[in-house]
Amino acid sequence: MSTDVSIAMRVQDNLSSAIVQMRNSMTALRNDVPELQRELDMLNATRVQMRIDLSGARRELQAAQRAFESLGESATEAERQAAEANWRQAEENLENIRQQYDLVSRQVRQTTRDIENASGAIRRNENRIGGGGQPDNPPDNPPDTSGSRDLLSALGQAGMYEQLGDVASQWANVLAASAGGSDVGTLFSGALSGAGSGAAIGSMIAPGIGTAVGAALGGLTGLAGGAAQVFASEDEAFKAYYQQLYAEGQTADEASLTSGSATAAQRELDAIAFNQLLGSGTGDTYLSDLRTLAAKTPMEYGDLTEMSQALATGFGDSPERMLELMSAIGDAGSAVGGTASDMTAMSQAMSRMQSSGKATLEYLSIFQDRGVDVIGMLSEALGKTQGEIYDMISKGEIKGQTAVDVIQAGMEAKYGGAMETMSQTFEGLTSTLSDTMAELDAARGEGYNAERKAGIQAESEAYGGALGEAMANINRISGENQAYLDNLSEQYSREALSAVLLGENTTPGLFSNEQAAELKEMRDEFLQASSDYESGSQEAGLKMENLQKEAETLATMAYESSAAYQKVQDTELDLISAIRDNTAALGEVAAMNDYRIQQEQSKGKGLLLLNEKGPAMALAKMFLGEKNHAAGLDWVPYDGYAAVLHQGERVLTAQEARREDRQTSRPIQIVISGNQFGGNVSAEEIVQRLADQIELKLAAGVLQ
Repeated sequence: MSTDVSIAMRVQDNLSSAIVQMRNSMTALRNDVPELQRELDMLNATRVQMRIDLSGARRELQAAQRAFESLGESATEAERQAAEANWRQAEENLENIRQQYDLVSRQVRQTTRDIENASGAIRRNENRIGGGGQPDNPPDNPPDTSGSRDLLSALGQAGMYEQLGDVASQWANVLAASAGGSDVGTLFSGALSGAGSGAAIGSMIAPGIGTAVGAALGGLTGLAGGAAQVFASEDEAFKAYYQQLYAEGQTADEASLTSGSATAAQRELDAIAFNQLLGSGTGDTYLSDLRTLAAKTPMEYGDLTEMSQALATGFGDSPERMLELMSAIGDAGSAVGGTASDMTAMSQAMSRMQSSGKATLEYLSIFQDRGVDVIGMLSEALGKTQGEIYDMISKGEIKGQTAVDVIQAGMEAKYGGAMETMSQTFEGLTSTLSDTMAELDAARGEGYNAERKAGIQAESEAYGGALGEAMANINRISGENQAYLDNLSEQYSREALSAVLLGENTTPGLFSNEQAAELKEMRDEFLQASSDYESGSQEAGLKMENLQKEAETLATMAYESSAAYQKVQDTELDLISAIRDNTAALGEVAAMNDYRIQQEQSKGKGLLLLNEKGPAMALAKMFLGEKNHAAGLDWVPYDGYAAVLHQGERVLTAQEARREDRQTSRPIQIVISGNQFGGNVSAEEIVQRLADQIELKLAAGVLQ
């Protein structure tokens, strides 16, 4: 690390701090005026539209008034009320728009004054800067306006640069995004927009070099902002992806468990049934063979069990023969395009011929109708014509067992291997995969069901005994409580309506004295309204309806303020309080489980930022600092600093680093030319301050 530093300094800038402060103030004002102007334009446009709305509302009011006044004596009371309601609504609408129009107009005047005030402040600052901060010129001397002209020119240039930056940013976003994608468009757009803004600021401070420097710094700032936007988009996509993976994994596990549990439960039932059909233990072995057959063929396990049950009545004493017959029927059905139900029907026909000893046309037609030519098979095997076979069938001369043997042999000879061929088709492979996945799910289900049985048994025993009786008693009381409250609510409503509509007395103590007095007053109003209604007043009818609704409302309020209802509310509040207190004391960890999961899922790729690639990540590394210090690191800036180290590199302790720095350091030399300083500050003091700051920078590794 080199420590030989030579610095030459010349003090030339005599600009006072007051002038700098005024320039900063003007920058803020300049930024305010365009915003105020945009607000004024929007307000004026709104006021124009509202003036049009006012004219339309006046026309609607006039039309509604004419419609009401044009009603003749033949109009009904309902038509008059509707027309009058339209008139009143039109008046209300007009008044509402007028009030909004006045409000917008006041805001227009206020915004105009704000613009004038801001512009005046700019002009005053221009005059002060133009005069070099000197007092106002005497009346006999014309004012110096060169400063004003320079400032106005700078303002114009700044606005032009900013507008050019905005336009360039828009085109860059469109073209770059079209060529390189939205991320590239965002980066280019941010860089150009920032360059325009930076150039505008720089032109105000120092036209020329300031414009260039401002454009460069603004471009970097805009590029950083664009990189932040790109990273935000990438981060959202990253979080959405792994959150989806997590959700899909949870859903898949639940689906697998649900399906596997159902499959395992059905297989448990199948085992009971087949052990009954084929013999204890034999059924288990047979079902295992059946699952193997299902895995090798396009036939589903469930379809094979149905075929097996159909064959069991005729061939239950020979499980091996059942498997052979199912293979033959499966080959035949696959060859002729039969369905699972077709194969089950053929299995039933085989079983009936075997058990009855008869080969009837009814049984044989089941094969013939599905495309399996069993008549031809019998003709060939018995050396008879098909006509003779039909004649023999009608006379019962062909035994069922003979027919079964011939048909089995014929199907094996003619269709053997069809299932194997089908299993290699897309549909067959899909079926095989389905069976394989079902086996995997069934394994999960078997494990769950075996363990869950103990829990289910314990539940059944508990709720089937004393606990169940206690729960039943509580549930009965709970039902009674709800019925009591429902009855009480209905009683309040019923008696309130009876008091107002019929003049009946209420149950003593049900309503308070104030409520009872109000019901009596409503009764008097109802009687008067009823009399007026009988005299032809439609308004009185509306009054009667309102009194009914008012009575129902009073009943609801009386019920919900009753002692019984309040006890229910107090109980609910006590329950909530108890749950909250128990949660705070015992279940705080459980209460935060969902929150912790949400927080974990809200984490993105921020921690992976420095290991990522791409333009946004490269730019972020440039601003944040690359922590992969392949060329070494002179100073660790803070505790807990993380860095990537490489084989052969050396890490020193803080004490060792200071010792080495003292051995290799050389004195700092500072030369200052031009020794006129303000504020009674000596050259020696300035040199000492500079040396202190440079030493700190060197220690931090900023200067080398």
